Amino acid sequence: MPRTDWPVAFFDDDYLKIYRPMFSEEGTRAEVDFIASALGLAEGRAVLDLACGYGRHAVGMAGRGVRVTGLDFNPRYLAIAAAEARRAGTDVRWVAGDMRALPFRREFDGVYSYYTSFGYFGDEENERVLAGVAAVLGPRGRFLIDMANRDWILTHPLQRVWNQREDGSLHMEESSLVLATSRVSSRLIHITPDGGPRLTKEYDLRVYTCAELTALLARHDLAVQQVWGGPDRSPYSTESRRLVMLAERTGGAGPGV
Repeated sequence: MPRTDWPVAFFDDDYLKIYRPMFSEEGTRAEVDFIASALGLAEGRAVLDLACGYGRHAVGMAGRGVRVTGLDFNPRYLAIAAAEARRAGTDVRWVAGDMRALPFRREFDGVYSYYTSFGYFGDEENERVLAGVAAVLGPRGRFLIDMANRDWILTHPLQRVWNQREDGSLHMEESSLVLATSRVSSRLIHITPDGGPRLTKEYDLRVYTCAELTALLARHDLAVQQVWGGPDRSPYSTESRRLVMLAERTGGAGPGV
């Protein structure tokens, strides 16, 4: 059985200490540029940031004139996100909730799931997330999903990789892909340069092929329109570290994008 309890332990304050310094303002702006361009929403349209974390994309999207709702299970992250939105002078609706049971219905013109925020659970529950996405989108609403590329992981197996960061800290990741289940198990160790406590994080993530995810989306009336190998819109291949897909909910009149 896959471990599905890991997100609660993984996404805590230690996660922020390890990962937040990795995301530069310039890089986040480029990602927001891509999300906004891919979804193509006109000013005033409604978008859902699924698993928004501390809001690094949601705040930027709100600055572009769309109505943003950020959903995450961690109230601590939402409090940080709300403070960031206030500093930026933007208005975002923050909602604490479970992505497997979205508390909305047909109110969004777009949804995005960015930086591998999908695949946390078993197959049935992961599909429930996609069913929820379809249920919250209006006719011809768009869904953008960005994930680790399962085929790149398969052809580039990582045993153990150490990286030294600019602040002198050491970051180690060891991971393995279980072929029978297509789940990546990974252990991260972060050692600070000041001799502070060693931080250890573990996750167990379901990764999907492009064909698998296309079929899952189609089961919920989400037709894939574009597939890329990253936010640079490069062609998707086994050499792509990312799998980025843009799908559209079929049927009905468009949302006026």
